[in-house]
Amino acid sequence: MAPPTLQAPSFALNHVAISVPNIEAAIEWYTTTFGMTVLMPTITLDRSTYPTADVFKVYPTDCNKLRTAFLGAGSAGAAGLELFEFEDPMIESGCTANFARDYKRGGFFHIAITTADVDAMAERVEQNGGKRIGPNMPLSLKHKACYVEDKWGNVIELISGKFEDIIADR
Repeated sequence: MAPPTLQAPSFALNHVAISVPNIEAAIEWYTTTFGMTVLMPTITLDRSTYPTADVFKVYPTDCNKLRTAFLGAGSAGAAGLELFEFEDPMIESGCTANFARDYKRGGFFHIAITTADVDAMAERVEQNGGKRIGPNMPLSLKHKACYVEDKWGNVIELISGKFEDIIADR
């Protein structure tokens, strides 16, 4: 039986949201480390002031106050980064990202960023308080990757080429 014909998806990955304990520090880290730009500065949403805000229609009823900001990657069509700092309730102690614990719980456990120079970007991550969590790895004949963590333990895979090109080159 012949494999099904694949059609191009009718969507694009729009953005990734990350919960952080300090949104201003996260904005500084992601703009300094990856060169992202602030598309919308930090805003505070408080259920007592804005009870009909869209976020409160989606998040659980115990979510009363949060801060959010939006960052862009600069490339046309690139996914954005939405940062959240939950103030009421706050992130529970010991519940920040932890790759060794989280990868096996199900759900999302890392994001990937395409960069022309994996080594230089990994060095920038380390210089800005992040860390490598493994060696560079070949992904195909032409491309490589390196896994790093931001200052809050969120895992980021640095990849030297577009996803489709890497898979096609294997």
